[in-house]
Amino acid sequence: MQNSPDRTTVVPMTYQMVLRGNIKAAMARRDWLGQKTAESIGLTPATFSSRLHGRTEWRMNELVGLARALDIPFSSLVEGIDSELAVSA
Repeated sequence: MQNSPDRTTVVPMTYQMVLRGNIKAAMARRDWLGQKTAESIGLTPATFSSRLHGRTEWRMNELVGLARALDIPFSSLVEGIDSELAVSA
């Protein structure tokens, strides 16, 4: 009989996961889907998805544009990343 994996294992958050969560929360508050959000900053939906899921790094100008498009402070997009870095260091 094989042991089942421990279902209580905690996966450390990466900065990409924190950033994705912040972006998705801001999108949800505006009731925006990926396509609308991508278009608002001049990205294709595929490129936006690649950035959102951490397959491609965000560019600073894209994050600044995203904060403006979502009408939120830039700091709210990166909120929690310092905490994540302190834990993983």
